[in-house]
Amino acid sequence: MRPNSVIAMFLRSYCSVRPRLETRLFIAALTLFITNAPIRASDVDSEHLFGFTEGADIGKAGEREAETETIGRFGKSAGSYAAVTQNDSLKVVPFDNFRVSANAALAYFQISGVPDLEDRQLATLLGFSLEARYMLMDRHHGPFGLTLIAEPRWGRVDATSGDTLTSYGGTFTIVADKELIDNRLFGALNALFDAQATRLPIPGNWGHDSRIGISSAVSARVTPTLFLGGEVRYLRAYDGLGLDVFSGQALFAGPTFYLQITRGMALSGAWNAQIAGRTAGGGSLDLTHFERQQAKLRFNVNF
Repeated sequence: MRPNSVIAMFLRSYCSVRPRLETRLFIAALTLFITNAPIRASDVDSEHLFGFTEGADIGKAGEREAETETIGRFGKSAGSYAAVTQNDSLKVVPFDNFRVSANAALAYFQISGVPDLEDRQLATLLGFSLEARYMLMDRHHGPFGLTLIAEPRWGRVDATSGDTLTSYGGTFTIVADKELIDNRLFGALNALFDAQATRLPIPGNWGHDSRIGISSAVSARVTPTLFLGGEVRYLRAYDGLGLDVFSGQALFAGPTFYLQITRGMALSGAWNAQIAGRTAGGGSLDLTHFERQQAKLRFNVNF
């Protein structure tokens, strides 16, 4: 399939998902801009191009990177809900095709009048995690980029309610990306599995849950330093570590951006809205396991 055909299919699909005027204008602008701005593939680090969706690049051997990432989740079925997480990371590439990082997460909750959640206003340490990335295929030397990500974590606060507890979990992600149009348009596809065991306040009681998800995204260079794009993400929640009992699902979509401030320093982000979903009991959205809106802002610098 030719690159132009791939783009046309994506644009038709994205417009049908969000048939609002602003989405149509965004797609029209994206289509216009991708016809310009030549760039060599070696100049683009794809990791942060796609918002919540990850790119396959991990950097070169010997590189180090500091990153701060803020994720906001807003809106439940009723009341006022806001949960903001700040993840601070230090990343090191000890040798080609492999990267490790250590991460600390802080959280802020402002919850009022949300069914099944206690009202609270709280800032606290959320937990810690480690991450390992291994690049199986480099898109510069193969048909596409392919990277595996494993991220075990420990938490001391529930990420939705802010309740104090102890949790052990991890996420495994398969990341693929590709230049759909040489030097102009990039695409990515992610598949993830997440599982978590939570020690509840009642002695001897544990809770178990898991999730799977898939996302796709495109990003186009519109100026020498700016990329704009869009992504679609589908997530399913389950009770049990092994996807035992279906709990809910959500479909998110929204725009993304990536700005290269200077060489080795960048700002990127995304905004997603839940446009479809349901819980195991039905409904048009799943606002129990997910939120109405999610946003991300990330700053990273190599040193």
